[in-house]
Amino acid sequence: MNPRFGLAQRLLWLGVITTVLVLGVSGFVLRDRLHDTILRSLAASLNERADRISASMRLGDSGHIFQDADLVPDEFRTIFSGWYWQLEAGKNNKHSRSLWDSSLPLAQAKACSDDPELYRLTGPTGEALLGIRRPLDIGGQTPTLYLFGPADATLDELKRIDRVLLISLGILALTLLVSLWLQVRLGLRPLRRLYRALRDVQNGDASRVGSGYSPDLDPLAAEMDEVLERNARIVERARGHAADLSHALKKPLALLTAESGNGQVDGEKIRNQTDTMLRLIERHLARAGSGAGDVRRIDTAACVKNLLTLMRQLHGARNLTWHMDVRGDTHIRAEQTDIEEVLGNILDNAGKWAKNRINIHIQHHGAEKGRGSVEIRVEDDGCGLSDEDMARATRRGSRFDEGTAGSGLGLAIAADITDTYGGSLELARSPLGGLQITLHLPC
Repeated sequence: MNPRFGLAQRLLWLGVITTVLVLGVSGFVLRDRLHDTILRSLAASLNERADRISASMRLGDSGHIFQDADLVPDEFRTIFSGWYWQLEAGKNNKHSRSLWDSSLPLAQAKACSDDPELYRLTGPTGEALLGIRRPLDIGGQTPTLYLFGPADATLDELKRIDRVLLISLGILALTLLVSLWLQVRLGLRPLRRLYRALRDVQNGDASRVGSGYSPDLDPLAAEMDEVLERNARIVERARGHAADLSHALKKPLALLTAESGNGQVDGEKIRNQTDTMLRLIERHLARAGSGAGDVRRIDTAACVKNLLTLMRQLHGARNLTWHMDVRGDTHIRAEQTDIEEVLGNILDNAGKWAKNRINIHIQHHGAEKGRGSVEIRVEDDGCGLSDEDMARATRRGSRFDEGTAGSGLGLAIAADITDTYGGSLELARSPLGGLQITLHLPC
């Protein structure tokens, strides 16, 4: 179908075509059956009269066929009554009294298209006739009997049936088409409401599409809201990246400013600070370009295993014990770099503060197929955090030990990225005595 047609036009055209075809075929079949019934009824009436005419025929001693006048039906006695019979028996031809001194032009008889057993013929007074042809057996002779009756009443009845069918099917078609138009208008109304809601979001008059459209469109609206929320989180995250970078550059810039005020400039210090600033800029540029759309199915357990190899190298001098427990399907849909950064920050934080042991538990929650979540729980046996410190831990720039290397953004970055994907990051006291970080990521 032409792509320029809208959904409503396509549904209407398909409905019109279907309605016309169905009603056309149904009307033709119904007309054929009704015509057949009426013509069969007429044929039965003619055959009944033919039986009576046949019963009145006798074969005389001289071989001539004669008719018992007492058995002749009355309609065949009245002259030009419209009921006629004619017997073709070679030299022994006979006809009904109703024909008087004329005869039927049998050569002009034509089979009726609706019923081949019936024949059309014009009578002696120009009237339309319908009749039958029947072979007889009279005393060993086999004459042919032609019997005709008036056709006007039957033909008028057939025309009346055609008119009634045409009017009825026309009204039915009009009713169906109006009903179809109403169905399309009413059926697509929720879709038009959804379009207006999207237009409001685009114009800035609303932030969500919402729900309440229909059971079929509400899941679509929910998916749209999820995309809008994710995009909003990505924008907010980009703003957070700028804030993180601004915060991280404050200290190197302050040192450079202080150094520039001295009479003698220490080139080594300047190089160190500029290198630090370049690394920070490169890192945040990489973060800003990740996760905006390259979403794929990744295995969180495999990510943790790969990161543990790096963590054992980074914290190898402390001889920490890393234990991992995996249960269920741990696949989620996310960007690989984002998840690695989240898990890397959490594991690195645990490696910095743990004394001897770190436990990592990964398990799937919810249905096996559908919108479940993967829980990643990291526990350490370090000194832990107070309730107040845990409330501040995910804020950018919050640090609890200035002697430990880092920018103070690790957990804040992890929480920020997790929120971008609709997940959550929770802090609590670990069963090992230190800090427990629980990460929930939707599948």
